[in-house]
Amino acid sequence: MIVYAGIDEAGYGPVLGPLVVARSVFRIEHANGAGDPASLWSAMRSAVCRKPNDRRGRIAIGDSKALYNPSLGIGRLERGVLSFLTAAGETPANLDRLLALTAYDEASRAPGQPWYGDPLGGPDLPVKADPDNLLGCADRLARTASRTGVVLDDLNAAVVYEDRFNRMVEASGSKATCVWEFVAGHLRAVWEKYAAHHPFVAVDRLGGRQDYRGLLAAAMPGADVVATESSGPQSAYRLSDGDREMRVVFRVGGERTHLPVALASMLAKYVRELLMLRFRSFWKDLAPDTRPTCGYLPDGNRFVAEIEHLFDRMGLRRETIVRSR
Repeated sequence: MIVYAGIDEAGYGPVLGPLVVARSVFRIEHANGAGDPASLWSAMRSAVCRKPNDRRGRIAIGDSKALYNPSLGIGRLERGVLSFLTAAGETPANLDRLLALTAYDEASRAPGQPWYGDPLGGPDLPVKADPDNLLGCADRLARTASRTGVVLDDLNAAVVYEDRFNRMVEASGSKATCVWEFVAGHLRAVWEKYAAHHPFVAVDRLGGRQDYRGLLAAAMPGADVVATESSGPQSAYRLSDGDREMRVVFRVGGERTHLPVALASMLAKYVRELLMLRFRSFWKDLAPDTRPTCGYLPDGNRFVAEIEHLFDRMGLRRETIVRSR
């Protein structure tokens, strides 16, 4: 068996809304070997593809930035994420249930800010994708998994709400360090569960950093970390501790070369955008004449300027809603 995982984030740049760092983990039951895993787009080509609007009706799995924009909505992200979850036996009825299924920790599914609360757990899912089509996609994935032995084993998302994000950035002095804390947590989770199977983990490269050996050694105490490649678009490492081993690659554009990274990217973006639906609904009720926002610059700053007069009345501290970096 090969274990093949991917890690990616969504929401690194906005001034409003959560940062989400996600992982996906696949088991390839009928394979073994020490090289890089074969492309899952190829192995699962009867069910998945890279681009939307496939004439065969396959599920698009790719970079979330290519599958989502505000005018299109979240339908493509939703179709991919919920199809895989349904095929794995989980069908979340609403956002609260999705957060519970994928929660990295308790803080990921229990936001303290009122703009992320919903007494009914909404929105109900799916928001945009056709439910019958989702069932058909899930069935197609299940049949493909049965034939190929490629099975989704885990989907997990660390949701970092603004107040937690700001505390971590203040403590470390860097938002890149904040992101790394959750990437490292995902790596530790894969190591702890799968190290006996020598997993391969692909991570979308974080900014311009090329050398991760020191970070990996600090994050994985007791493991020997050896750099096996550190040039061009990819840095690769082998971690070992006795019979346990894990290979980790940090790749520029990892979502274009590793399907598990692409699915992690889609989950991260899907969770963030669902939470932003709650965010916009909350502020629309309080400031109905204020144009809504997705939280990115410069529109996020415009939105803050237009609602900031409400902060004192609400007893709201700026750092609970507006990111410091």
